[in-house]
Amino acid sequence: MRRIIGWLRMKPQTPATARQRSMPRWLRRTMLVSVLAAMVAAYLGGVAVLTRNGWIDARLGEAHTALAGHVANLGFRVQSVQVQGASKTEMPALRQAVSIAKDAEIFSIDLAGARHRVEALPWVRVATVERSLPDTVIVRVVEREPLALWQHRGNVALLDTTGVTVPGAPLVAFGDLPLLAGKGVPAAAPALMAMLGTDADLAPRVTAGRFVEQRRWDVLIDDRVWVKLPQTRAGEAWIRLAHEDRTTGLLRRNILSVDVRNAEDWVFRLPAGARTRMALENASQ
Repeated sequence: MRRIIGWLRMKPQTPATARQRSMPRWLRRTMLVSVLAAMVAAYLGGVAVLTRNGWIDARLGEAHTALAGHVANLGFRVQSVQVQGASKTEMPALRQAVSIAKDAEIFSIDLAGARHRVEALPWVRVATVERSLPDTVIVRVVEREPLALWQHRGNVALLDTTGVTVPGAPLVAFGDLPLLAGKGVPAAAPALMAMLGTDADLAPRVTAGRFVEQRRWDVLIDDRVWVKLPQTRAGEAWIRLAHEDRTTGLLRRNILSVDVRNAEDWVFRLPAGARTRMALENASQ
């Protein structure tokens, strides 16, 4: 009897009565992340298929068209196009570039496309195109400012203040601007004109200029006297020349040119007759 009881006490637990072990947290978390990743991948895959087939774009286009139609029925249609800042640009060309018809649905207008077309016009430097609800489109234009004429390879073009050529500009209307010649003029002209403008009296008297070896400038004063400017510190030489002209009338004398490249020793070129008279006067002394 004792043996049976002992055997019963030592009998191992059956699977039905054994204690079940719980799953580790890290394993549950890993399985959850894997399931979510699989769900997201399946969703994105479905979206990619719909996008590739054009289904989403088609539905969005239909929604946009329907919405634009409803908005237009509420009175949001173009009744006027206002232009600001255009004085040199011809209105027919500007209207054609804007290309916005009356009664067009105001929210369907391609503002960026209209702006690019306006900025492609010769006189337009910068433009903006905006909606002014409920029924107006405003076009603001910043036009190019004439700077000088550029003579290159037998042709003459108009340059603006940024050194850009203005194609098709009526050159006769800008005949009072300086005529500049030489390779590299467009890039160098803005700095030259800014430097000449430091003296308000002498700058308007500059009628021409030539860019020498793309390094320095010669400028023509009053269509009569050439001034050879230095490569460096040209602004200082220009201010000094203007001062000398105001105090002594230097540039109104009978001279052909003045070389101011050497700040300590200016060189003057005189007409042939003046040189002869000067030589005779020196010989008689």
